[in-house]
Amino acid sequence: MSEKPGSVTLRPLVEDVDADAAWLRASVEAFEPRLRELEQREEAPGDGAWSLRPDLGCGSHCRCCPPRRPVLDLDRWRSRQDDALHLARHLAAAVEASRAIVLGASSDPYADPRGTGAAHRSRSRELLAACRDLEGAELHLTTASPLVLCDLDLLVELDQASSLIVEMVVPTAHQELSRRLEPGAADPGERLSALGEVAAEGIVTHLRVAPLLPGITDGEAALRPLLDAAAAAGVVDVEASPLRLPWRARRPFFAWLQREFPELLPRYRRLYRWRRTLPAAVRQDLLSPFHRLRLAHGFPQPHAGRG
Repeated sequence: MSEKPGSVTLRPLVEDVDADAAWLRASVEAFEPRLRELEQREEAPGDGAWSLRPDLGCGSHCRCCPPRRPVLDLDRWRSRQDDALHLARHLAAAVEASRAIVLGASSDPYADPRGTGAAHRSRSRELLAACRDLEGAELHLTTASPLVLCDLDLLVELDQASSLIVEMVVPTAHQELSRRLEPGAADPGERLSALGEVAAEGIVTHLRVAPLLPGITDGEAALRPLLDAAAAAGVVDVEASPLRLPWRARRPFFAWLQREFPELLPRYRRLYRWRRTLPAAVRQDLLSPFHRLRLAHGFPQPHAGRG
């Protein structure tokens, strides 16, 4: 029987569902080669060596990440002809707006990945020295290097007039594992010792366990020695950051994982297949041992301050 002009033929709902599912599968299959192409093009900075610090606040402020409190990020400061005056104005405005002033959120102030060495550390000291005239500022310094002790005199001076937190990044307390995770980085014992010296000056210190790697640095057996050492060093509080894997870091990271922990490679590919962060349920399970140990060690510790 012929249909009347203008009539509409209704298909069964199950056909629509099947068609949508087929379209979705085709879209994913079509996108995957493009994703592989992007991964190959977007190599990690430098010589391609894998750095285990992409998760410490890359500074990109992506829309896919949770909203962050606005801060003045000194890592992003660039020299200008009127550098000192321009920076002083921005620092004063940050204090007026109650914005934290951070150094080390995007790159380590004392371990420059570009290899400029002393020049990079000198620039970091200049940025810290620019904060001398501030009063009531909220300063936050993050590093993974014991070279922070080179500026201990300046940090003590800054802590007299402002609220200063020095945070040390240590992924594990085990020396051998640390060398596998961060070749060329300082020994974890040296980092914790440096943090203890900073704490001895009355400065608030934090320890960040980062990156927290499933099957490698998680679990109470791996975390307990690190939190024991933090408590002995007089650390005020400890935090942990599960690995956040940007797209451009995937290829070098998976290559490193294939060399060092090949049995874990399928698990990581599954966990981070279409995302930069762990699924919420996996993240919660990963952090549970850390939270239990944090409470058992009495963190956060009371800190009287300088009055």
